[in-house]
Amino acid sequence: MQMDRKSELLLRVYVVFFAFALFAAVIMCKVVKITLVEGDKWRELGGRNVKWVDVKGERGNIYDQHGNLLATSLPYFDIYVDLVTSPDRLFDENINALSRKLSQVSSKSAAAWKSELVNGRKKGKKYYPLFRNATKDKRDLLKTFPIFNKGKHKGGLQWEEKRTREKPYKLLASRTIGLDRENASKIGLERTYDAILEGEKQKRLLRRFPGGDWLPVFDPGETNQKKGGDVVTTLDMHIQDIVHHELLEACEAYAAQGGTAVVMEVETGAIKAMANLKRLKSGNYNEEYNYAVGRLSEPGSTFKLISSLAMIEDKKLDITKQIALNKGKKKFYNHWMRDSERHNLEIATFKHAFEISSNVGMANAAYSLYGRSRSQWVEFYEALNNLGVMEPTGIEIAGELKPYFKNPSNKKVEPNKKWSGTTVPWMAHGYELEMTPLQILNVYNAVANDGRMMKPYLTKELIFSDGTSKKIAPRVLKQKIASEEAIKKAQEMLEGVAERGTAKRLKVTNTSFAGKTGTTRLNYWGGNDKKEYNASFAGYFPADNPKYSVMVVIYKPEGAYYGSTVAGPVFQDIVQRVSGLGNRNLPEFVEGRKVVKAHSGYNADYKKLLEFVGLDYSDESKGNWVHMKPDSDVVTIEKRTIKKTVVPDVKGMGLRDAVYVLESLGLQVDVLGVGQVYKQSMKPGTAIDKKSITIHLK
Repeated sequence: MQMDRKSELLLRVYVVFFAFALFAAVIMCKVVKITLVEGDKWRELGGRNVKWVDVKGERGNIYDQHGNLLATSLPYFDIYVDLVTSPDRLFDENINALSRKLSQVSSKSAAAWKSELVNGRKKGKKYYPLFRNATKDKRDLLKTFPIFNKGKHKGGLQWEEKRTREKPYKLLASRTIGLDRENASKIGLERTYDAILEGEKQKRLLRRFPGGDWLPVFDPGETNQKKGGDVVTTLDMHIQDIVHHELLEACEAYAAQGGTAVVMEVETGAIKAMANLKRLKSGNYNEEYNYAVGRLSEPGSTFKLISSLAMIEDKKLDITKQIALNKGKKKFYNHWMRDSERHNLEIATFKHAFEISSNVGMANAAYSLYGRSRSQWVEFYEALNNLGVMEPTGIEIAGELKPYFKNPSNKKVEPNKKWSGTTVPWMAHGYELEMTPLQILNVYNAVANDGRMMKPYLTKELIFSDGTSKKIAPRVLKQKIASEEAIKKAQEMLEGVAERGTAKRLKVTNTSFAGKTGTTRLNYWGGNDKKEYNASFAGYFPADNPKYSVMVVIYKPEGAYYGSTVAGPVFQDIVQRVSGLGNRNLPEFVEGRKVVKAHSGYNADYKKLLEFVGLDYSDESKGNWVHMKPDSDVVTIEKRTIKKTVVPDVKGMGLRDAVYVLESLGLQVDVLGVGQVYKQSMKPGTAIDKKSITIHLK
């Protein structure tokens, strides 16, 4: 009996063992079949619905020297809802309230929303689209709505986060700041510091939903992705705003092809402003190309400083020496040369010829010293080269071209690039060579800096993602481009242009300047009847203790073309306005504490600031958007109401807060000026019936 029981147990064990063995064998056969026989088929099907993608991290910011935000990455969201995940009771009890809430943030009625959501639930929609390209504020608001406030797994709200690169100052220095483009090459500072700005890349698993949309399997917020580093530039948006709008006004007034203007700090080479405008087919102007860095052209009379300096430094020219002006007209070989403005002078000192910008006088001086033999040609070429003008400046943004100078020693070149008998006289007044506006400016900056040539640069500090930083120090390209004596004479001639010469009409209140006008004739060979010109002005201010150097070029203006008429006034207005920045009314200090001006903006920012500086305040707002009003002893924070259906009052706000508020209401914002908003194109309280609004800052 006991043996029968034992046999029965063993039999059962064997049966179970063989059953498991058979089951394991079947599984192994399936694995082999799926992996080896049907592997390609299943991998193809799986790849259609699930995939890994590389996701870039949040890109770092670019700032001006004062901390104003020039470029940043803003999040936006495609928002969906899983209509199946919510329990029936939760859905039925809250669908009416949810529909009303959704109608308040969209153009659909509550009834339309309820119908769509109920029908979608009946059809088992697990991926129903609610909004595309929604702001973070809108996403956060939706998370508070009935049903959705129960969380992702019970309320069903889902989203895909994307990022867009925004420039709060819009066109100001846009080309210099650059672009971070997905399917095209990056430009400007975005390109130069891409490795620093770029955030940490991660792999993200996406799942395909009906309709062809892909959503992350995990919430992107659950990952700890590192943000990219930041770049602090040398740009000053107060100066940039002045330069941009003065240049724009001139380009529009003369229907110019385009223009560029640059302001550089004399002592350091730091670029404070760089504006580049190109006329579009529509007639409007945009920052389409960086002319200052990447456009070579014949500079015309602004080059006369360089050729004069070369002759003075070569100890072949005395600026008080009399030279022939030939009444402004002379033939060199088979080509006539004329002065831009008529005069009746047969002879004058070289200094006076420079002040009145006589082409013939400059050509006669250079030709008499360097134009009669090949050995003299080489001497002229070397004298120019010794000034350091034949190499790029090395500015850190890509696209700078090497200056073009004919070389008398180079005989194996194209016919139009060969040195000829006309090269010295024409090169002396800025032709048969090409330089960029920044390269010309760098020489004027060196003269203003008593001969020391600095490397133009745009970056003040790099702040890496790990919290460390690197400050960028000014760099000297050439300790002395010429002797002290030669530099003093060059400065004297440039001051003479402003006092007695072609720029004498460009007077500036409360400051002085030195500079040179330039009028460049295009297509001057070949008898072209269509006369086109570039107008330019290069100089620095104040003349006795230079702080900034400035270069202005207006390409192909219409109706007028002289440098003194077209580009000179732009230089004049820049000097007048920038020199006045130092006299702006600054907040006063009373008993060691800074007096706060009235201002509007975000409540939490003001509280943090006031607590940091130790000022007492009374918060009467109970809201996010407020108006800060200084009283005698304390600062009062008052509520500023922002309604979603009417235009808000953003006067008194800074640029960042004003743009944030207006764009959150769906308005496209155009910005003029810098500072605080003092005027807006749409009256506060009116219905939002337009898509764009213009705000004016000062």
